[in-house]
Amino acid sequence: MIAVLISALLSIGFISCDKDKNNEPDTPGKVDPDNPNNPNDTINPPSPPPGSNPGQAKTPEEQKQYLETVALDFMNKVPASDFKTLGELGKFLYDIYFDYYDWSNVEWWGKDVYNAAREALGTTTYDRETNGYYTYTYIYTNYKALLMASNFTGHFLASHGYWSYESANDLQFIFADKQGQQLILKVETSGETAKVHAFDVNDWYDSYTQHSGNSTIYNDYYNRTACTIGVPEKIVVTLLQGQTRLIRTTVKIDLRSLNGQEFDLSKGNFTVSATTELNNGYKFDVSQVAYTGNSKASLSWVMSKNSTKLITMGVAGDISGIPSVNVSEFTSPAFDFDDYNIDDANAKNVVVSLDVLGKVQMKGTVADIRRYVDYLIEADENDYAEGTFKSYINQANALTDINVYYDGKSTKHASIRLEPFREEGWYQTYWTAEPVLVFYSDGSSYSTFEAFFNQSEFKRTINTFKTLANAYANIIGQQIDW
Repeated sequence: MIAVLISALLSIGFISCDKDKNNEPDTPGKVDPDNPNNPNDTINPPSPPPGSNPGQAKTPEEQKQYLETVALDFMNKVPASDFKTLGELGKFLYDIYFDYYDWSNVEWWGKDVYNAAREALGTTTYDRETNGYYTYTYIYTNYKALLMASNFTGHFLASHGYWSYESANDLQFIFADKQGQQLILKVETSGETAKVHAFDVNDWYDSYTQHSGNSTIYNDYYNRTACTIGVPEKIVVTLLQGQTRLIRTTVKIDLRSLNGQEFDLSKGNFTVSATTELNNGYKFDVSQVAYTGNSKASLSWVMSKNSTKLITMGVAGDISGIPSVNVSEFTSPAFDFDDYNIDDANAKNVVVSLDVLGKVQMKGTVADIRRYVDYLIEADENDYAEGTFKSYINQANALTDINVYYDGKSTKHASIRLEPFREEGWYQTYWTAEPVLVFYSDGSSYSTFEAFFNQSEFKRTINTFKTLANAYANIIGQQIDW
């Protein structure tokens, strides 16, 4: 939860918490000849961006005031007290049941279920590598295993540092909280089951070395098990305290376009959604997770409290150039990325969005991810050549269109882009690029994130954030060293 809150606040740009001195921003557009690294150094003053709307967009100062208001409002809505009970319970469970308890009985149960599902194929596979006088031979005795959720059932009862087992038709872990009240963690599955060859398990069990003249042969023996996973359509994980439901996570999975039992990344399709509901009114919803090989990919995430959306994030794009490779091949000892041509792998027309409380929105597009990354790499490799560096940064900027909006309206108040800045090294000048805010109120002035979100003007926000983060850390007995 602390990570979620920190991520949310950093998304708005509060990145100056670790600065020791105040960074008073210079007047936008001012060039200080004695300080070439001025945060607002207009080495290449940007042209008014398309869609600039002077007179409608908020000024930089107005945006600072509004962003601070939103940040304080967000932090006020997510006090540490909301998570005190769950946090303290989590710490107790971790300290007692993970650090103190003996889990060997659970491990042996899992191994027994796995071994019972294995079936010998009656075949042996050989792999050989030769390096000069040395030959390495790998001998695999082949098995297969169908691992279904229905196989992994039973009730585990925590008592005196040990988990006792009893047969059942579902999976539950039964234990107690600090006050001795019963807790039950249970896993339920339903719907159709898709069978996917997910990975192979290679268990080494023997070896011997042969010598023949000047040659040496090293032989290693393995049991190789091709594991097929039964992926249920719906999975529900629930934590109960007595009759009270503390946490429930519901995952829905739709796997399509399987080639037999193989999922080919270049052709396969799937959709996934996951919702976690807490008894304190918070809900985390991952939806619209969809993948269509060499076509589309998307993701949406929402954090809400009592049906009020706090943070909404989303990304979607067109993907292409994914080579034909089955998911199960990733665990093969012979798997090598160099065997697959990923030179054309790319994501285009990528749309990204972030919304905080319905008051601050950041939305935009990246036209071509591969070209964008390539331009940044080329810029980095030419950081001593001013003209070449700036050219690559300009080309990267041409691929992005990311803007800041407020209150769900269409008025663009600022855009985000990269700007080159001159740095002085030991022996010569070099160039770096930093993200900057270009303000639409006048269409030309801009500021680095560090100068805009400075410690002086956002002092109240930063102090409130530190207090909030410390309050969360204190729940689990931790402190943050600022």
